Amino acid sequence: MFFQAIETYLAILREGSLSAAAEQLNVTQTTISKRIKALESELGMILIERGKGIRRMRLTPAGEEFAKLAEQWSLLAREAKVLRTQGPSLSLAIGAVDSMSVFMLPPLYQSLHTEHPSLKLEIHTLHSDEIYPMVEKRQLDVGFSLIERSVSNVDVELFFTSPMVVLSKIDPSCKPRKKVHPQELDADEELYVPWGRHFIVWHDQWWDPLTPSRIRLDSGHLILSMLQHARQWAIVPLWLARAAQKNGPYMVRELSDSPPAYICYKLTHKQPTSSTSRAVEILTAACRTLFGRSGR
Repeated sequence: MFFQAIETYLAILREGSLSAAAEQLNVTQTTISKRIKALESELGMILIERGKGIRRMRLTPAGEEFAKLAEQWSLLAREAKVLRTQGPSLSLAIGAVDSMSVFMLPPLYQSLHTEHPSLKLEIHTLHSDEIYPMVEKRQLDVGFSLIERSVSNVDVELFFTSPMVVLSKIDPSCKPRKKVHPQELDADEELYVPWGRHFIVWHDQWWDPLTPSRIRLDSGHLILSMLQHARQWAIVPLWLARAAQKNGPYMVRELSDSPPAYICYKLTHKQPTSSTSRAVEILTAACRTLFGRSGR
């Protein structure tokens, strides 16, 4: 009865009146009124204003707040119905930083989707510092972050490392070189991505932090669309540079003073549910097949 009353309440919100809700649900308006009164009695608060002169349906402040909860209750009821009729299913919520999600992980996502059609995937692109609390709160089952932290209830494992290189457009007038010194690079032409705390410290040793680059990006995948001519350059992970070379005339050079490596960490909850453990095991096996590593 309680969930039936909630669905009735939501129908009133959608249709705008008790009479329209009664027509939509194929019941009498008296039935609608009884359900709403029963719901208000159960909750101990008035949801809909009543009185002479009130022609259109108006919610009380409590009714407006309860509308949000009613939507959540309705969603839970539908999910419970699916669980009852179809049985339990596996789901996996993955969060990753932009550079990993765009360039590194799509084959993993595709593999999980193709090889495990019953696995429900939820993919989020986030900043590194957002991923830890979401894993800890079980809002994510697996996270891929560029930051290593000690957080209760979160297991942190080294997943991937890559050297950093200079990426630029090929200049036909110049002979390509394998190495370049940081001081040879014009700071005004840099597309700067702050890849992490250690990278920023290294970068500040060579280029004045008080004179920041003219173009600063918070997303690695924007680099390829922003590199317009051979004078421009960006420091990127080697795997991103190789991905760029498959799609255009890009030049990759090492730095004579190498920046700290690009490091990605795999995050999971220390006490996962049994269904989450099975889903993470599927992801781990797929990582081993695709990348030669499991994250362990």
